[in-house]
Amino acid sequence: MPEVNAQRRAEIGRERREKTRHKLIVAAARVIARRGDEHATIDDFIRAAGLARGTFYNYFPTREDLVEAVWSHLGKDPFLEIERLCAPIADPAERMVAVARMVLERAGRDEIWGWLIYSLSSDDQEVNEDLRAFPSPELRDGIAQGRFVFDDLESARDLVVGIVRKALRMRLAGGRTAAYDQAMCRMTLCALGLSQDEAGAVVNRPLPQADDDIRVAVA
Repeated sequence: MPEVNAQRRAEIGRERREKTRHKLIVAAARVIARRGDEHATIDDFIRAAGLARGTFYNYFPTREDLVEAVWSHLGKDPFLEIERLCAPIADPAERMVAVARMVLERAGRDEIWGWLIYSLSSDDQEVNEDLRAFPSPELRDGIAQGRFVFDDLESARDLVVGIVRKALRMRLAGGRTAAYDQAMCRMTLCALGLSQDEAGAVVNRPLPQADDDIRVAVA
């Protein structure tokens, strides 16, 4: 019996630690969504979670460790699922705008997730590795297939990321609709060399559908 009690106490301790860790992650997600990652501090995180500073360091050695945990637990899976669904699209122009449109649509349904994507893709900090890749593969494929015209990959990437981030911010802060998203994507494609008609045809193609929508659990 004493051994059973000890095991149960250890289990309860683990459950409490996990709940506290999750509480910190969720609080940090809300702070980042509200203030942006570059402005959010450890004090903001612990204040939002209602915990002591010492408690914070019991779970996360640095602020960056907590931010990475926020992405891993709340942001990563939906973003990678969007990329997985779009990966089979052969046309790089369609694939690129499909990712952008699905990110914008999801942000419209899940504001916390949308602000995380916006904040963690900022050039004011070290951009998250998962987010950093977009849209370089599509741009390279577009050049190789003769779909896009541009002189410098980094400049083209900055153009696309800048437009998508602007559209994301307006979607989150200004109540824009799917029609706005499509218009921004159409102008992006035109800037990369597609005609107005071809760009319009691409952005009007149906988006891939997931069997099960992965949702972010921020409670």
